[in-house]
Amino acid sequence: MKYIRIHIIPILVFTISIIAVGCTEIIDNISLDTTRPRLVVEGYISTDVTRQMVKLSKMGDALKKDPIQVISNAEVTISDGSTTFGLTEDQLQKGTYYTAPDVFGVPGRTYTLQIKNVDINGDNVMEEYTAQSLLKRLNPIDSVHLIYNNLYRDTNGWSVNLFSMDPGQGRNFYLIKILRNNQLLTDSVFKYSITDNNGFEGKYFDGYPVYSLREDRKDEKLSPGDTVTVEMYGITEDYYSFISSYISDYYPKVPIFSGPSANIPTNIKPVDDAVGIFTAYSIERKSVIYK
Repeated sequence: MKYIRIHIIPILVFTISIIAVGCTEIIDNISLDTTRPRLVVEGYISTDVTRQMVKLSKMGDALKKDPIQVISNAEVTISDGSTTFGLTEDQLQKGTYYTAPDVFGVPGRTYTLQIKNVDINGDNVMEEYTAQSLLKRLNPIDSVHLIYNNLYRDTNGWSVNLFSMDPGQGRNFYLIKILRNNQLLTDSVFKYSITDNNGFEGKYFDGYPVYSLREDRKDEKLSPGDTVTVEMYGITEDYYSFISSYISDYYPKVPIFSGPSANIPTNIKPVDDAVGIFTAYSIERKSVIYK
């Protein structure tokens, strides 16, 4: 066995060297197939009394000059089964549709998005798209505490700890956003904190850390009198999976030769002709003043 091992190593090195050299060939032109256009949907309804929003666009070929085009003049509605809310296109933000400013979602109801009068594939036949989302209930946040954390020299700061009861009744999913003096710190999907109630079903979140405010970041360093606000969203599993998949697909794969990414899940139907998400969620807020 020792004899075989001594001779296999140089053979492997030689083989890998040949493969590496072969990988340096320059390819001048690559002919890429086109892909059919798809409707892109970003929409929500929440428990906040506000203008609920749906944004529509069309995704085309990635290498073309205008791969994304807004979709105007669509007929967009959101219904809870008994009441239907019409959405009007914003004339200053084409492709963005809003409800009236006094619309809000009710926990426990299932909301249906309907999109009509769109021709995404350009065949002069109008298409229809739908999506559904259950608006899940949230228990109020009892309090928010700031706990100083100096375990790591380069990331000293304040841990934002949440005290709240999980409503139970199955698996629940949460999205957390943080504001400092009404300025949103978690202003992109990559800063969101998403979690579920695994291990906490129907139990109390007794000082659960939801964010770390770092002193080395100008927008996060606290001064006396600053107000830190936690926004807790009760989201659906669809939305949780959508965010998780989006983040996973964005970052490089480790190890480098990992398999290709799967398509980001969508709840827009027909699923073969649309991407994106429509979601309903409840929101709870609680603030603490830094002293």
